[in-house]
Amino acid sequence: MKNKNIKIGLVTLFSVVALGTVAIQTGTTVDAADLGTPLQSRMYDPTPAPQKLLNIWMTNGYALQPDATTNAEVGQKGVVLHTDVGRSVGSVVTGLLDAPHYRWLVSYDGKNWSSLPEWQYGHRENLPVDTSKEGTTWYQLDTQYYNYLTGWALKTHVYSNIAQVNVLPNDVQPESVKVSTDTNYIYNNKDQMMNSAYAHAVVTPTNATGKLTWSLDYEDQKYATIDSTTGKITAKTNTDDYMKPARIKVIATYTGSNTAKDSESNTVSGSSYVTIGGGLNDATVRSGQKATFSLQGNQNNFNGSWNNNEIWVEWSKKSVGQKDSQSVSLGSTRTMSMTTAPLTIHDSNQLYRAKVIMRNNGKETSMTTRWAKLIVNP
Repeated sequence: MKNKNIKIGLVTLFSVVALGTVAIQTGTTVDAADLGTPLQSRMYDPTPAPQKLLNIWMTNGYALQPDATTNAEVGQKGVVLHTDVGRSVGSVVTGLLDAPHYRWLVSYDGKNWSSLPEWQYGHRENLPVDTSKEGTTWYQLDTQYYNYLTGWALKTHVYSNIAQVNVLPNDVQPESVKVSTDTNYIYNNKDQMMNSAYAHAVVTPTNATGKLTWSLDYEDQKYATIDSTTGKITAKTNTDDYMKPARIKVIATYTGSNTAKDSESNTVSGSSYVTIGGGLNDATVRSGQKATFSLQGNQNNFNGSWNNNEIWVEWSKKSVGQKDSQSVSLGSTRTMSMTTAPLTIHDSNQLYRAKVIMRNNGKETSMTTRWAKLIVNP
């Protein structure tokens, strides 16, 4: 009987402890640090920004980092930290079964860090932020790539920059917004390998509270789409193998918050431009001159290889009206451009194309540009 009572007591004790733990997990709110509190420590160093060649990912990283500083008014709704993580071409080819798993870390005092539980949206790619109380909180995303065949022990970690969220007692109205993009050239090729980039906005004053919305001019929507929340620009694939590039306008509109609705909210806008194209520009030269065709986009001083990736470019040409199967090989280069021999008027109306080939650990992937036209004037 005594042993039975001991067992009942232990069960009761563990039940109370378990219930207490649940109560803490589901009912306790940790206060944020006072506004103006500095960040004094971090758990992990952020993964360096991804290195890209022509918008092709050569290293792991974040296409979209959470904003370094997010300001919101107390009670402001819909405040979310948005992210977009990506892997290098080599990682994708060699780890086809790997999937991303998201783990948000949080600091409420600028010193100590902990993992956000799933019930607080801590396992999502994009994190909704609590704005019910004034104060400062810090967040960092740990994206883990692994699959259940290889096990979690072999997972790859990609750490975001640290994001600071300030919840202010009152609204701060915006005065202006400046727009930039990851690249000034986005490919619209059929393989869709390099067909997206992000736009970014800097709002003045830096502590403005409100909502940012992205858009494109109506005429530009036939060339690309843009995510109204994240600013992700995605080129539309065109079935025409020969298409001139288009310059589109990317627009950011920032509307100030006004939870108390005691005054009007300011709305400011800014814009930038990006080119949507097939990778090569047309060339026009005079008879006797040479023509150079160069791949568009970020080349980052490319010299023939990138980390463990072996990269080269195969060039070909054909006459207008010919099928692709009738094209002529012009050989390969270890550079992102190709210069012809001196040309004559008979070379006019030839079409040129490049195929970028990347090999990593014996596996290959490639990207092919659209055709670009050569015009030779007398």
